[in-house]
Amino acid sequence: MDAVAFVTGGQQEDAIPQGFETRWRRTVRGREIEYQSIGPYASFGQANDPHRDSRHVRIGVTITSPTKCVFKTVVTTEYSRGASRESFGNATSEVTTLDFNKVRRFDIEEGDSPNMVIEGTGWMCKQGGACQDTVKIAISAPRQEALARTIESKRRAIDFIKKACPGMPR
Repeated sequence: MDAVAFVTGGQQEDAIPQGFETRWRRTVRGREIEYQSIGPYASFGQANDPHRDSRHVRIGVTITSPTKCVFKTVVTTEYSRGASRESFGNATSEVTTLDFNKVRRFDIEEGDSPNMVIEGTGWMCKQGGACQDTVKIAISAPRQEALARTIESKRRAIDFIKKACPGMPR
């Protein structure tokens, strides 16, 4: 589950998400892993924004595996009450199901802006039924010299997932 979280969303214990203030904090509860981080809320003060008084946003990513090679992610977003970093309002959640049994291509495209590519018919579905067949996720690093190491880490995670979940014939 950690490899899937790292590859699809970039969550990695103690890493600081780009533009955020706190490191990902990882919590394991039985067969569920949760990552959480707090960052500045960029839309602060815009008149039509219902969260205009919020200065921070807390993101939580929970990942479970209900069946072999199927992962459910729940991304929860909470906005702070004013400038507080401890008090947050009601959470909104987005649920996505990732079915690696349906994946036929899972690779890294290198170049000027490297991407991780995952392809397979209906392998990624949002709650409500909208599915995607091809997903490209940009690979970035805080500094250019760290990019090769980041790509290598992603490659190892991909190999680990491919071994555990071979997917469709490639």
